[in-house]
Amino acid sequence: MSSKIKIGEASMKTSFRTHLALASAAAMLTCLLFLFGSRGAAYVQIVRDPRAPFVLVLPDVGQTITQPEAHIPTAELRTIKFLIRKPFSDSISPGKVYVSINGEAAGTAVGVNPGLEGHVATCDLERKPRLKLHSGKNVVEVSAQDQQRNWYYASYVLLAGGQRMDDPAIASGASIEYVVVRKDREPPEIILTEPKGAVRSITLGVTIPVRGLVIDSSGLGVSVKINGQPAAVSRTGAVRGLSVQSGAGSERSATVTFAFEGKATLSGAKSSLIVEAKDGLGNLTRVSIPMRGRVAAVSSEFKGRKFAVIIGVSKYQRHEGGLGDLEYADADARSMRDFLRRPEGGGFARDDILYLENENATLGAVRDGLYRFLPKAGPNDLIIVFLAGHGSPDPYSPRDLYFLMHDTRVADMPHTALPMKELQDALDGIVRAQRTVVFIDACHAAGLSGEKMAATRGLENNLINLYASKLFKETGRAVLTSSDVNELSQESQNWGGGHGIFTLALLDGLRGEADANGDAFVTAGELFAYVRDRVRTETGFHQNPYALPGLNANLTLAVASK
Repeated sequence: MSSKIKIGEASMKTSFRTHLALASAAAMLTCLLFLFGSRGAAYVQIVRDPRAPFVLVLPDVGQTITQPEAHIPTAELRTIKFLIRKPFSDSISPGKVYVSINGEAAGTAVGVNPGLEGHVATCDLERKPRLKLHSGKNVVEVSAQDQQRNWYYASYVLLAGGQRMDDPAIASGASIEYVVVRKDREPPEIILTEPKGAVRSITLGVTIPVRGLVIDSSGLGVSVKINGQPAAVSRTGAVRGLSVQSGAGSERSATVTFAFEGKATLSGAKSSLIVEAKDGLGNLTRVSIPMRGRVAAVSSEFKGRKFAVIIGVSKYQRHEGGLGDLEYADADARSMRDFLRRPEGGGFARDDILYLENENATLGAVRDGLYRFLPKAGPNDLIIVFLAGHGSPDPYSPRDLYFLMHDTRVADMPHTALPMKELQDALDGIVRAQRTVVFIDACHAAGLSGEKMAATRGLENNLINLYASKLFKETGRAVLTSSDVNELSQESQNWGGGHGIFTLALLDGLRGEADANGDAFVTAGELFAYVRDRVRTETGFHQNPYALPGLNANLTLAVASK
């Protein structure tokens, strides 16, 4: 139904024109609220600030948190609480408050009671062991619905531990030990310049160079040992590298820098690179970094039929709401398709690859392809899913996560973007293949922006990678996402002439770089380890792929090139 409003003659009074304009604006606002707030048949209003009702309280460490990200001193918490503040709590029923921790619904571990300042939701972490926090990044989420069916939602990334969680030494898997023998004296600081992170698989008996710096404030000189052997030490200036600090960003004064150099030999399948630095007062810092050796793997050439779903979107039809184009997501998808067609990539038949790029990757085309294509795979076949493009929460309902297609409208994601849950449902409901490997590169630095975008750092956490991994974990599938929670995927002309670093590492690994045991086959487990370490190193540990090999770690994905 349509309506027309006839504007009066030029002599119409100004007051009437003003009244009409206000009425039209009100009608348009009502229409926009209906369009942007619609969720199926239920009417849901736009909540201006969905975080507003919530305050996160950690009684065990005495912290009150309102921002999306915070450092906490320890992961050993027994209880976390949420205050649902007045006046919001007046229209929120205690039964409509929901909490999850690291993607796990807290359920019966949460009790909600009225308080002087509003409702208090208490989560007993000891009641369900799976809810316990761990060192590093933890994601805590809370949501609530009021009597008008408005949803409120907030997420918190808690960085647990006294060490800075963005310290590259921590990211590389290093363990750090300090021995202080004199009061008021700091132990030395170690900066490794080679190797620049975790040592990837190498052949047993091979010797690798080890170099770095020691920063000391004792003024009495230092000695350095590498796997128990003295290293050459000389006084020098400072350079950047893999830093191990004695505290969370503590300041040092009157420091002296020494360079050291030596060698380490991998003597067993599981070994460590141990660097010890001792100052003249006896204060000691010891760093241990894993070194992985080549071991026999259970792998054999895959005999079943192979299918691939490859989607790459760099160009978006609509840019409202801050949706920006990408540079190389489509190039990444093409490279993956071309590799899978080659013999070393498995020789996928042309008709067994569903490939959708840019304007062809509309929501309708993707859905049609998934439900028509995936059922072709039998129980003994292999399916590879590769998805490169934007992923984002709905700005009007941050609890809901989507993969953005070419024709997505940011203001109406429920009807124009692919829900992450739908991809899982498709794989669970219509796929018979027991072997499914998923690669997701969906959180790009050239992402969504603007005042309303939930993916914007500082407004709300983007948990795409947490749930992209978790959705498939329970089914035992192998999944690798391009980055960790709250990290962005990087792409550049400098990587392979124009690639995302995740896809470049993925392709190099499949071509044979990831063949850790030299048997000419690249398994899912080998690939994941290689990609994770490669991307970490290339991005200075700002991007850390998240791997869940599941039950398919020994599944052969490619034949290494000779």
